[in-house]
Amino acid sequence: MKKNVRENFGSMTFNKAKMKERLPYPVYLKWKEALRTNRDLDKESADSIAHAMKDWAIENGATHYSHWFSPLNGLTAKKQEAFIDRSKDNEPMNRFSGKELIKAESDASSFPSGGMRSTFEARGYTYWDLSANSFILDNVLYIPTIFLSFTGEKLDKRAPLLESINLLSKEGSRLVNLFEKSQYTYRLRPKIGLEQEFFLVDKEVYKNRTDLVNCERTLIGSKPPKGQELDDHYFGVIPKRVMDFYKDVNEKLWSLGIYAKTEHNEVAPCQFEIAVLFENANIAIDDNQLVMSILKTTALEHNLVCLLHEKPFNGVNGSGKHNNYSISTNYGLNCFEPGKRPEDNYIFLLFTSAIIEATDKYQTLLRLSSSSVSNDYRLGSSEAPPAIVSLFLGRDLEEIFKSIADKNFSKNEYSENLKVNSLGYVKKDKSDRNRTSTVAFTGNKFEFRMLGSSKSASDLNIIINTAMAKSLRGIANRLEGCNGEDLKVEAMKIVSEIYKNHERVIYDGDNYSNDWITEAKRRGLKNYPTFLDSVIGALDENQEELFVEENIFSRKEIDAVFEIYMEDVIKYHSLELRILDSMILKDILPSALDEVKEIGATLSFVENKNLRELLDYLNNDINSLLECKKDLVGIYERSLTIRDTKECAVYLQENSVGIIEKVRIIADRIEKNVSRKNWSIPTYEDIFNSLI
Repeated sequence: MKKNVRENFGSMTFNKAKMKERLPYPVYLKWKEALRTNRDLDKESADSIAHAMKDWAIENGATHYSHWFSPLNGLTAKKQEAFIDRSKDNEPMNRFSGKELIKAESDASSFPSGGMRSTFEARGYTYWDLSANSFILDNVLYIPTIFLSFTGEKLDKRAPLLESINLLSKEGSRLVNLFEKSQYTYRLRPKIGLEQEFFLVDKEVYKNRTDLVNCERTLIGSKPPKGQELDDHYFGVIPKRVMDFYKDVNEKLWSLGIYAKTEHNEVAPCQFEIAVLFENANIAIDDNQLVMSILKTTALEHNLVCLLHEKPFNGVNGSGKHNNYSISTNYGLNCFEPGKRPEDNYIFLLFTSAIIEATDKYQTLLRLSSSSVSNDYRLGSSEAPPAIVSLFLGRDLEEIFKSIADKNFSKNEYSENLKVNSLGYVKKDKSDRNRTSTVAFTGNKFEFRMLGSSKSASDLNIIINTAMAKSLRGIANRLEGCNGEDLKVEAMKIVSEIYKNHERVIYDGDNYSNDWITEAKRRGLKNYPTFLDSVIGALDENQEELFVEENIFSRKEIDAVFEIYMEDVIKYHSLELRILDSMILKDILPSALDEVKEIGATLSFVENKNLRELLDYLNNDINSLLECKKDLVGIYERSLTIRDTKECAVYLQENSVGIIEKVRIIADRIEKNVSRKNWSIPTYEDIFNSLI
């Protein structure tokens, strides 16, 4: 008999409950203590955990195990090993030791390393992350791990994320304990909830688009007769085909203990969203990586393809991954919960002040870490926050901060109730939402809206945690010598100072408007239109020093991370140039020539002024397209001769984007003038109607 949802929930996850059930209690306590104090786990306990984990995994159909890690390319990686082994008597047996659980060896030379590893320096190691749940997927036991080089450099995103979490915990706990005397805070944990947007298209349509297959975005495609103008897709009826897909996705996620909660149509045709409940930051990021993977694999089972690119289609909205962020103590206090009287809630005011300071001081890092080359096509397109970082507090909260900073400021009085038919008067939310803002307070958390749909959330949360920790340390250092009423007075002085020093980043208007660009410039806020601009800007501003100062990265490691950013720009633009060059010869030109041939044949026996004009238009566009092809190839070949990574990245950014857009304009004109019979590439109309 099939299990119901609750019985099946978490069935494929070796979580705390299963460890408590299957481990000897002293071993379970040792694991908990190691987790709480970051101490090493002794060999005997590791062997006991490995044995229990192996037995549970095999009982649930696992045949292999894998150390699962997150290299610096933002993806996930694994190497599978079978449980089956050979005994001393040459007989088959299942084996999995504590040594194999805790550590494995992997190739460290073929992953992006920013020069930290050469081809001949191949050895790297994965180490078990005790704080993350192991899980079974497709008969493989996955063990979340940290990835380090032979010489100890961080080659992944998990190690710096965990260090940033521990740093935030250390500094934030100091501050909480100054004000909260009834319970002791020994640990803080950032909690995040991630909303994942994505597109679904029919697999057969997808296979006939070279650009989608190779780049996950359409490099050409004229505007369809109907896009998103009618606003009929957002929160509309989910197509039956997609409902079946969601059903399978949910079953897989729930079996992994992932609280997939919300799903709906997004604004653009074929665009959807799935949101997962809050979890500890490192677990939430693991869960999101699994969500992305399961969306893709499950789509294929339904003859669909899931696109995670931020802007696969021109003219309609792109996809983001909203990062909802809060901080909780070990006993459940949310440091961003305002309470009934936020003006007297010192923990709330100080933690909110810290995030205001962090957002302003490290706006370039926030812009950089949220983005990628692919996200450049989305940011600022009247659908996502612009490239300028701002923070929205909401009317009531902003007035509280203003009144603290300026004793002469008078708060406005607003009705706290709203009349609703059949319900009478209901309590109104403290503030509206500003969906155009980069960072927005949404009741008891902050929503970071710039993050791209294809990106790992690790980079962004490493920066938030580290910047918050630095700000909280400065606040705690000032307050630790104060007592009683002096503590409260000094706290309010700090809140006032931070607000006055960083209020330029607070904005409650329309971030999409040109007025905001002008106003942001007047305030001295940074505006980096592209991902590469923000990478170079961060280096010019020495913002990367934050990570070195806080021991999140060594100088060598952070230099490598920025080198990888440059390499990503080169790889992205180089691929698009090559794919577009191929499409011109193999797709666009043959279609255009077929149309020319047909029109020419018609004109050979009948004269028609308008047909002749159409033929001339097509001929001129074909000629322009071939001229652009020469430029496109020239740019790519020139890039191959540039040895300096930064110089090559800048050259491609400055030259490839323009020529690709020029080709798109010409190709889209050609598409509009070619009959459906002769146009060989699925159109936007075909794609947007492919789920019906």
